Amino acid sequence: MRRPDSLSKQPATARQTLALGIAAAVLLVAGSLGLLFGGTGYAVLAGFGRISYHENGFAQLPLALTPGRYQALLLALGGAAAGSLLALALLRPASALAALRAEWRRAGTRGRAWWRAQAGRSQLAAGLLLLAVLAARLWYLAQYPLSTDEVASYDYFVRGGPAVITSFYPIPNNHIFYNLLAWPLAELGLSPRLAMRLPSLLLGLLGTSFGSVLLARLLGWWRATLLLGLVGLAPLWVYYAANGRGYFVQFGLLQIGLFAIVELLRPASRYQRLSWLALLGSSVLGLYTVPSYAYPLVALGLGLAAGLLQQRRWPELPTLALAGAGIVLLAGLLYAPVGAVSGWGQLLGNRYVAARPDFWLHYRAALYEIGAELFGPSLRLSGPAWLALAALGGLAAGRLVLPGPRRTLALLVWLQLAVPLLLMAVQRVYAPARTLLHLTFFGYLLVLLLLTERLPTLRRAHQRIAQALALLAGLGLGAYRLQLDQVRLQASRRETQLFQQAYDWLQHQPDAHRIWLNAPLHELFFAHYARQQPGPLRVLHSGRRYPTAVHYDYLVVKNQPKHSAPFSYRLAYHDELVNIYASTR
Repeated sequence: MRRPDSLSKQPATARQTLALGIAAAVLLVAGSLGLLFGGTGYAVLAGFGRISYHENGFAQLPLALTPGRYQALLLALGGAAAGSLLALALLRPASALAALRAEWRRAGTRGRAWWRAQAGRSQLAAGLLLLAVLAARLWYLAQYPLSTDEVASYDYFVRGGPAVITSFYPIPNNHIFYNLLAWPLAELGLSPRLAMRLPSLLLGLLGTSFGSVLLARLLGWWRATLLLGLVGLAPLWVYYAANGRGYFVQFGLLQIGLFAIVELLRPASRYQRLSWLALLGSSVLGLYTVPSYAYPLVALGLGLAAGLLQQRRWPELPTLALAGAGIVLLAGLLYAPVGAVSGWGQLLGNRYVAARPDFWLHYRAALYEIGAELFGPSLRLSGPAWLALAALGGLAAGRLVLPGPRRTLALLVWLQLAVPLLLMAVQRVYAPARTLLHLTFFGYLLVLLLLTERLPTLRRAHQRIAQALALLAGLGLGAYRLQLDQVRLQASRRETQLFQQAYDWLQHQPDAHRIWLNAPLHELFFAHYARQQPGPLRVLHSGRRYPTAVHYDYLVVKNQPKHSAPFSYRLAYHDELVNIYASTR
């Protein structure tokens, strides 16, 4: 069937709009980073090599920075900014911007009309469940102590300001975009807990609401409500939604990219310009939040390319290539300060991306453990279920889900489940479960689509019953699982209490000036407490063998059974986690 003329001309117009978006983004990124690092100066950047961080002991990063690398960074940023200005002048943005504004207004008008047409009871049920999700996240924000990752992010990056955040990369803990969001909150004087966790809480709530509404438009309210209850109240999801890390912001960006591709693969989409820009922006920010966003991004790109090829939309393939090039260019510019100051090896060769020689020996066991953490507590069921969905989910979606946006969504979700397994095998790495957090959502979504797609259309009265049952099921199951998680919460609170108790004891010892530690978690938290709490200056050292060349006032040693006091020291403090020995000299 021949496409209408107005639609057949869309790819070139969308491509022009995308090119404008890339040029504008390059100008923003290169200009901002150029001003930041041009104003910071080489001497200040060289001082980052004296920042003490913790990774299996206190350490300082040997920087890759040289005067030549610093000048090359400024030249690259300046050249990119100049090139983007030239591109903007040549592209003549007026007509493309007018078309983009028209799409935005059209989308807003249609969205408001759809919202007004929905039954109030459906929106109320989803709203009540969303309030329950928010309450659970607030509870976790207030009750869960700061994690080691949050403490490290705050102490080593957020406190240092934008130049440190965007260039200092001693450990993969630096989620750059997220830490940039937390920095102004720390500058306003908020506590580390609030500064680190508020961006995740607020943006996570926005992403959850946005995703639920779009799912309701595609699948109906009762399915969207059931999925929100099954996933939104899962303990792992509640924890990371209230945790000061980039994973939940990353998931919100992934939802934007996913629904943008669903829209792009509609044969007669009227929102191509908006969708391409949404895909571009979410992809770049996702990679800048956590580099592991490359996993879902590869799956999205494969899905979009396959969809365009299947529909024989050859003129749009150059637009896809342009989007890919723009994402690579912008991500490269954003990470250029890391490469210049810390070295590209810190980003591309750290322990999370280094190939494991014993990978194939433990691959299945690792997948089962990751599956149990993501989908449920059972190693016997969760891992095999993930593998089965990855192997057969695409075939099942093609046969069970009716053609149209739902099938497109189902196939894109299937790729999200399958591609990480292939990428881990190619890289020979085990991705941590937290970097695959989105798979929980996509796994439940695909199962829900496969099981309910062929159900007959429910009458209005039956829809209300299904909505009520979905609400009760979500609240009941969520409350049960969160109750089970209280054991882990109390254990975490007890551990942090012991860290603080041991540190306070040392603070009250007048002769505790030089302290040596062989207790990794205490090392991290003692250094954090020293930065946060006024008191006498303590010099902290760490090691994995007892010091012999230097004598210390106190030794802090991880508690081990049948552990005797070292020579010329006596046991002065003991708890469940640590022994502290005082010098007898």
